Amino acid sequence: MVGKGNCRTEKIATGVIGVIGCRDGIKRRRRGRGHCSPRALPGHCFWPLLSPSCVTLPLHMLLYLIKWEGIAVQRHWFPGGNTARGFHSFYQYIMPPEEATRVIILKGGPGVGKSTFMRRMAEMLEDHGQMIEYLHCSSDNDSLDGVVCRAIGFAMLDGTAPHIVDPEMPGAADSILNLGVFLDETGLSLRKSEILSLKQAISVCFNQAYRYLQAALPLREDSAYILRSITDEAALMRQFAPWLETVTAYREPTKPGRSRPMFASAITPQGCVNYLETLAVPRIWRVAGEWGMDSHKLLSCLRHAALLRGMDVEAMYCPLQPERLEHLYIPVFGLLITSENRYHALDAPAERTISYDALRLRAPGAVERDALTFNGEQFDRTIEAACESIRRAKALHDELEVEYISRMDFDGVERCWQETSGKVIELIPSSV
Repeated sequence: MVGKGNCRTEKIATGVIGVIGCRDGIKRRRRGRGHCSPRALPGHCFWPLLSPSCVTLPLHMLLYLIKWEGIAVQRHWFPGGNTARGFHSFYQYIMPPEEATRVIILKGGPGVGKSTFMRRMAEMLEDHGQMIEYLHCSSDNDSLDGVVCRAIGFAMLDGTAPHIVDPEMPGAADSILNLGVFLDETGLSLRKSEILSLKQAISVCFNQAYRYLQAALPLREDSAYILRSITDEAALMRQFAPWLETVTAYREPTKPGRSRPMFASAITPQGCVNYLETLAVPRIWRVAGEWGMDSHKLLSCLRHAALLRGMDVEAMYCPLQPERLEHLYIPVFGLLITSENRYHALDAPAERTISYDALRLRAPGAVERDALTFNGEQFDRTIEAACESIRRAKALHDELEVEYISRMDFDGVERCWQETSGKVIELIPSSV
């Protein structure tokens, strides 16, 4: 099973404005002319001058090169994931307290409109030229668990289980918005047994998925052991040394760097899904090789080196094993260091590449080839079984949402959204 994700080329001319994300990728959107403040885009952007004539560029470069038409850019992440350790959350790292101006935590049951509420808020901010991070739900990647606008220190998060979030600085920066107040509790109380039954069935499905994912780990580890035994480690270190030197030679540190962990990929009802193509980076270093390679060790070394040199990083971890680093983004360099295998690959040119396949001491023997083939096939089957369990959980969750949707006052939710959006707009400086 290959992870879903795509990267394509956009042709943008003056007046065709906006590169805007949608559920499964990126779409264009017409905008009026106007200046886009660099604060509305990532602070690590490089801004070479472009002719206003029509240009054709890979999308990941285009997002960084154009500033003259007020483009709002989307980035997509998973803040939590279905892993071999159960549900793993990085929610506490979404918005550092010192950067937060306003964090709104949504509460309420399934089907009360939290995802739609957040999506509309994000689209409104995009219409005002802001860059938005969309945080997707790993149990339903068409649904949102959060939206973030780092330029103005704003985040809106789903604070319900399994990723319960509560205010860190109540009133000063954080607040709770409970959409559950618009529920007909009397009507729901009559459906208590049906709701409880659905919730228990959902829990059974997720626990089964986690057991499948745990069963997949020894298959990967056995393949990693085989590949490690036929890899020229000395040659690997010689190729890796210039990468490490580039990072460590950057500057004298003035303060420790900060690491922001997240998932760029997730194990979802739709299979293994990644949003690598939305990261919009101008520079890429790639570690490529067969599934099971130990690329996470190289990336971890670079992460530690960057932090020691005072650089902030975004660390993207494996959705199966959340302690394994898959991709590393160093904003000050505009650099993504990515590992590539049959589950996730970024279709973009790389400045530097380390290929494990080119570093083999010898080809795998017959027994080793059979083991690698067996491990890969069984791993795919086990991951697919986990995805099927998550699909069943989603189908049951959809039934649970129906119980709540039919007993929800959405007119009240709309009034709440109008009031809340007015306050959020006030966070945008008038100069933006």
